[in-house]
Amino acid sequence: MVPEINLLPQMERRSAGNKWGALLVGVAFIVIVSFLAFHYFTLTKSVKTLQAYQQALLADKATIEAEIATLEQPEQMDLATIVGVLETITYPVSPLLEEMNLYRSEDVYLREFILTDNEIEFVMDFETMPETATYVGDLTGSAYFADVKVEEVETIVPVEGDRAVESFDVVDHFANRFTVTIDPTYLRTGGAVR
Repeated sequence: MVPEINLLPQMERRSAGNKWGALLVGVAFIVIVSFLAFHYFTLTKSVKTLQAYQQALLADKATIEAEIATLEQPEQMDLATIVGVLETITYPVSPLLEEMNLYRSEDVYLREFILTDNEIEFVMDFETMPETATYVGDLTGSAYFADVKVEEVETIVPVEGDRAVESFDVVDHFANRFTVTIDPTYLRTGGAVR
């Protein structure tokens, strides 16, 4: 028998699995790096766009704040303009109040009073309905008022605490809501002299 003598150094062949594994790791590394690079450049572009948008919004905010500051400043009018405006739209109110109070008796109570440009809305308490009718007739005859309307008549029952008082000594009152149309021409010309 002949002995097998191999004087060449023994080299093992690399397995194909190691090559494919290294290749797979390299490809995965390249894909991950390219994915991150793509997102990096995309995000930097988005950041620049958002920074430009933020600058535009800050400029708009500054413009709006300047407009608000100018609107909050009171408008300056000279005395002549103010007097002109007041002469065209105002009229004396005291003759109207005197006329309304002239026809009411002492036991009548004025509860509400709202004055608009051409109407007066008020609520008065009367003890009897004939007093209400007399008062309406007197206001209708007044030259200060063009029209007198009774909008609502409500009975007021005296209340103590949370219960209505049931006594023959207590008289119910009537709350009457009136709407009176003012005659502006008569009022502006000075009305009647008393």
